[in-house]
Amino acid sequence: MRETTGSVDWSSLERRLGVKELLVAPEGGIEAVGSLGARFFERTVRQGDVVGLTAGTTLSAFVQSVTPSRPVAIEIVPLVGALWDTGEDFDGSFLCQELRRRTGGTHRVLSAPAVVRDEKLMRSLRLEPRVRNVLDRYEALQTAFFGIGVASENHPVVAAVKPATKRHGSARRTDLLPRGAVASVGCLFFDAQGRSCASALDRRTLGISHEELKAVPVRVGLAAGAPKRDAVLSVARGGVLSVLIIDTPLARSLLEATLQGS
Repeated sequence: MRETTGSVDWSSLERRLGVKELLVAPEGGIEAVGSLGARFFERTVRQGDVVGLTAGTTLSAFVQSVTPSRPVAIEIVPLVGALWDTGEDFDGSFLCQELRRRTGGTHRVLSAPAVVRDEKLMRSLRLEPRVRNVLDRYEALQTAFFGIGVASENHPVVAAVKPATKRHGSARRTDLLPRGAVASVGCLFFDAQGRSCASALDRRTLGISHEELKAVPVRVGLAAGAPKRDAVLSVARGGVLSVLIIDTPLARSLLEATLQGS
């Protein structure tokens, strides 16, 4: 199934990006993308599925648009620890709880920060039974829904790293984001070619790994707005996406970029 805008056929962009399914919202903005993502969710998710979620405003728009016609007994698993400490309604824990409420399913709780101050603490945290029980569910995932982020100094991981690093002296920007990163999925970062950006930060973050994410059978990325172009191209090149759900301004920008690169 492909969504079209008016007379525009996005099948050539679907092929160029190498995704199995491309859905394009006729309107622009995260609400339009979230609504289209919700329709995909309602069409494809089945009883007993294990579904993973990251965090962010686009994922929030998606969750808030889910209105299944009947209860769906799914299991919802957070793919990243807490990125905010102020109870934001786009944090992963809230989104999992809200999707559970809307579907009638169950959800796992990852009551731990996404970033901690050092590797030793993270190793200890991962051994905690309640945390381990969540991480062990990643291999059971049928579908992962995630926002596609731009790697910048405004990234929520940077905001989460700064307080954890403050007590150990000022951190350089290269300590906060992996070198060469242009895109993110949760706490995972990718370079312009879609390669994993490994760094010491990986050993301080809690959530799904690059390898675990790519092993999920259906990987659904959501993004809105032309500024997300390079980030989407990155994760598409890296084979991270099975399904891409975007708005028309972003689709046009992606089509222009892929035509220039052909």
